Amino acid sequence: MQLITTPGGDEVAVMDARETLVIEGALSLYVLKHPDSNVAVNALRDVSRANEAREARMDDQAEQASA
Repeated sequence: MQLITTPGGDEVAVMDARETLVIEGALSLYVLKHPDSNVAVNALRDVSRANEAREARMDDQAEQASA
């Protein structure tokens, strides 16, 4: 995972697909054990959304390559 600082001062985490899946799994387990943790629930939602978007991009690229 790499952390990149944007010109606006925000930080962005860049990770490969395996790291994303590990984080998503760990957050899922944590949320199951601590369902009242708003921070964990929000983080899981964001990671899951990013992972779904990555999968959609990969599917689109696979379709374009096979056409």
